[in-house]
Amino acid sequence: MENVVSKNVSFELFEYFDGETTAWGLVVDRFGNLQRTFKVKLSGKRDNKQLLLKEYFTYNDGEREYREWVITKTESGSYEGKSKDTIGVAKGIKVGNTMRMVYDTKISIGETNIRVSFDDRFVKADNEVVINRAEVLKWGIKIADVTIFFSK
Repeated sequence: MENVVSKNVSFELFEYFDGETTAWGLVVDRFGNLQRTFKVKLSGKRDNKQLLLKEYFTYNDGEREYREWVITKTESGSYEGKSKDTIGVAKGIKVGNTMRMVYDTKISIGETNIRVSFDDRFVKADNEVVINRAEVLKWGIKIADVTIFFSK
């Protein structure tokens, strides 16, 4: 991500996600096939050390999903996050206008819940737009890519 780090734009996670944010995204399987699209309404509330982030997903097939994150700033540029689906703690590191967060979580595929790893990479493009690209891995093998565009 070093090639997209900007010295002119800083990504302050708590500041950006405080209040209302809208996002649009898509899921592509490991073969490059579009699997789903979705829209997300996010509502964030912060204090000095924590961000409570509520995510309301609506998928193109009508499915709805709710996720709530509690993200804690642990030191300058470092974060930890937890939701009901995470296994352990998500770990994040911010550099300039970018952030990387890795974690294990449970996702539903059909009627089955499976454990996967997410490798999320965020880039703040400007004051209004953040782009997120996540690799979804099972046993270290990529099974999907998720791309999300956030807008203030």
